[in-house]
Amino acid sequence: MDDVIDYRDIVSKYSFQQHAERADQYFSTVDVNSVVARKPFASVEEASVISAGIGAVLGNLKLFRGAKVLDFGAGTCWLSRILASVGCEVTAADVSRNALDLGKRLADSDPALHGASISYAPIDEAKLPFPDESFDRIVVFDAFHHVPDQKAAIREFHRILKRDGLAAFHEPGPEHSRSHQSQYEMRSFGVIEADIIVEELIGEAVSCGFSSVDLAVFATSPIMVKLGEYNRFLTEKTSMAALNLVEQARAESRHRRVFFLHKGDPNKTDSRAAAGLGGELLLTSIRQDGAVVIDGVVTNTGSSTWLPSMRGVGSVNLGVHLYGQDGSLLDADYARGAVSDSITEPGDRRHVRFIVPLPEVESFTLSLDLVAEGVTWFETVGGRVAKFSF
Repeated sequence: MDDVIDYRDIVSKYSFQQHAERADQYFSTVDVNSVVARKPFASVEEASVISAGIGAVLGNLKLFRGAKVLDFGAGTCWLSRILASVGCEVTAADVSRNALDLGKRLADSDPALHGASISYAPIDEAKLPFPDESFDRIVVFDAFHHVPDQKAAIREFHRILKRDGLAAFHEPGPEHSRSHQSQYEMRSFGVIEADIIVEELIGEAVSCGFSSVDLAVFATSPIMVKLGEYNRFLTEKTSMAALNLVEQARAESRHRRVFFLHKGDPNKTDSRAAAGLGGELLLTSIRQDGAVVIDGVVTNTGSSTWLPSMRGVGSVNLGVHLYGQDGSLLDADYARGAVSDSITEPGDRRHVRFIVPLPEVESFTLSLDLVAEGVTWFETVGGRVAKFSF
């Protein structure tokens, strides 16, 4: 390639504010009817690749309802809208005010996002405009290769993440700047199209306090096979389909880096997410004084910590379903009882006792189950309920 542009020359040529101005100028030409505004569904090719990337990122981000998430380099905020749709409290941040304004217009015009939580934060300097430990999660999707000082950004991410926080990146690879598209973008618009050298970024992440780093190996494109080969794939590790899938992932990984920076124990999970939930109920019931008294022991048999009862999303309580004499469901959310006012670690046992008011029917069944509020009932992830009929 003749006259190859070195992205480092563009980085050093302009100040942070000048880079921001160039990005803002680009988005000044974009409106709600443009192809850019339709991202990630501007084309079939883009939709298939980005959708696979979204799955890899969101599937490993350990999100929970109400999580405070920073969408860094949000652009037109398409990912912010997805994150808000699944119940996150999102801050869309970008150096371009025009991009954020467009993102807000797109969100405001979508009735499906009514009541969703998205705020918009312009970035005016390398130091991010957020207090220490502000966010549970940070997501950077195809934006980090535009950052003038990647290592400084890593340090800022560590500062603003909470102690059990996680930052996820979906980026191009170590030869990104030399691609024809990148050279065109740098030559035409003077924007940064930097390489992503994960070895350097991991070194910076560890030095500033991140506890561990994971990289995702996956293929965005499926391997198409006939039925016989599909069944061999299910049973044979060295089937042709398995080998082809590995080669496909290897080929794609040369030009993509999806990685996660953990601040804290990467294996520690809590009841704000369904994964790792498990419990055992050993309960008795006594009908007395116009009510049913529930008494017994609850044990955390899962791998996740239970948050204290009656404290919002993720708090673990005993919930009661009410059924009629014929087995019909009368009230799916009839009553609640506290498990503990403190953290319940895996293996911990808690004594529980609470009163369930009598329903206005003569014969009924109470089905008791653990519930992580705003997340799931334990029965849906394999737990067993306790039933009492009267």
